[in-house]
Amino acid sequence: MKHSFSKMTALALAAVMVLSACSAPAAPQEGTQPAAAATTQAAQESQTDGETTAAADTETPAAGGPVTITMAMTAPWDTFIPFNTTNGNTDAVLELMYDKLIVVKANGEHEPRLADTWEQDSETGKILTFKLNQNAKWHDGEPVTADDVVFTCELMANEAITHPRRSKVAFFTGTDDGGVRIQDEEFGVEALDEHTVQFTLKNPSPISYMLSQTFRDFYVLPKHLLADIPTESIMSDEFWQHPVGSGPCIYESSVSGERIEFEANKDYYLGAPEFDRFVVRIVPASNLLSGLMSGEIDITAGAGLGNIPMNDWDMAKQQANLTTESVKSLGYQYLSINVNNIPKEVRQAVNMAVNRDAIVNNLMRGEGEAAAGPLRQNHPYFNEELLPIPYDVDKAAQMVKDSGFDTGKTYVLRVSQGNEVREKTAPLIQQDLAKIGINVEIVTTDHPTHLAECRKGEYDFALIGSGGSPDPAESVVNVRPGHVNNFSQNADPSLYEKGMVEGFQVFTYEERLPIYKEYQMMLRDQVPFSWLYFQNDLVAYNNRISNVHFEDYSLLNRMVWQWKIAK
Repeated sequence: MKHSFSKMTALALAAVMVLSACSAPAAPQEGTQPAAAATTQAAQESQTDGETTAAADTETPAAGGPVTITMAMTAPWDTFIPFNTTNGNTDAVLELMYDKLIVVKANGEHEPRLADTWEQDSETGKILTFKLNQNAKWHDGEPVTADDVVFTCELMANEAITHPRRSKVAFFTGTDDGGVRIQDEEFGVEALDEHTVQFTLKNPSPISYMLSQTFRDFYVLPKHLLADIPTESIMSDEFWQHPVGSGPCIYESSVSGERIEFEANKDYYLGAPEFDRFVVRIVPASNLLSGLMSGEIDITAGAGLGNIPMNDWDMAKQQANLTTESVKSLGYQYLSINVNNIPKEVRQAVNMAVNRDAIVNNLMRGEGEAAAGPLRQNHPYFNEELLPIPYDVDKAAQMVKDSGFDTGKTYVLRVSQGNEVREKTAPLIQQDLAKIGINVEIVTTDHPTHLAECRKGEYDFALIGSGGSPDPAESVVNVRPGHVNNFSQNADPSLYEKGMVEGFQVFTYEERLPIYKEYQMMLRDQVPFSWLYFQNDLVAYNNRISNVHFEDYSLLNRMVWQWKIAK
């Protein structure tokens, strides 16, 4: 079943675009990094007459025996608590265990997952009603009900806990602007019956945004297993050491920072996976291709979480046992600029000094696109007035000089580990800024530390990734004063008021288009971020797997129950 809603939704979502993962973060680890087969060179040397021999410690499943699929990503998850993360690697794991209401597709459609159908009240635009699949069950056999959805929302809105995804419930009545429940006010999430849940919004909101953003990473939790745990201690409860979900994979075990093992949920209501076991491994990017060639790895995580390194791409395409794809992505990388430390005219100069073409053409070998803003150029809401992207080093240097900016000190440029292109971009940005008189020191950390320091404003410049979206309002929360992802420390409400106040008062494509065109020009003028590039995802998987839709991965939908596995 597929759902479409209006001309606006079709136009806004029609382009084949994907969200790349927000990041490729790394978490504090207790375990050690896996050996991950041999190096790429060693794997190449193991080939004989075009055939690749498996590594000595790799076992080939016996014909007719249990089928195990191993997916590799380059940085680990950070939690099994679905609302306590903004880590794309974590989402890649969560979507295996837990269910979401819908599937967001790259072609602009929304398909059923836990919800069979949904609709928006056309009279007020404030009521969304979802009908749940009556066959859905938790991994312990209990039925999934509308009460589970309500419980999950109530938990996320409870002021006794703090978490980064609370803004997802801030749209519903009975919450304050931050998403915390208001005492004695009726909560806008209600179970109408066992399999029907209704959301009441504070204000009319475009359904394309609600589906593509709010419900994209909204994971439903089991009330019958969590309701009796005191809320103030729920974040540290033992449940998260062995979580129970309703998704296509059943959690078995994990080694922190190294691997997670799952059993296939053969009773999954959307269809039994064709594999018997599913393993997620953390593998250095330099070892991805060798693992794929040897058979130790079956598929990369894609979406910026497990891309084939550029230096290995040509070799990957030559492997007879692999299918390779270069997937265009809506996910973008940007240079976040601390507005408290860097004045507007200098931010504008920085934006003009960045050589995006050098990044795309040299570092990325053309597998991407220079970014003029948060929307790719084929996005239906893209403002053509942003082109050509300004690049004038001499003018930028003069702007810095005229501003009186202190060029005698060294500024901090932060970057996190786990994304090869992003890490290699940092020295190029350093060189670009040096040309206009701004000296920066590169500070590299694991991703959670990186985000924590940026959220505190402990930086001047920082390289960060974001998922992008078919909806033009995706980036607005990142410039909302007080939001957890307002890395630039922006305190000016004008961007938020344009993109998520004014932009949410109209619903058709024709009405929204001029608003988001103006919003993009406001971003260009204020420069809380300097947009850098959209990177294609270079992915590969074993030929025994088919019906894989990498274009949907960045929208947090791998849909492993649909994969076809040759026995």
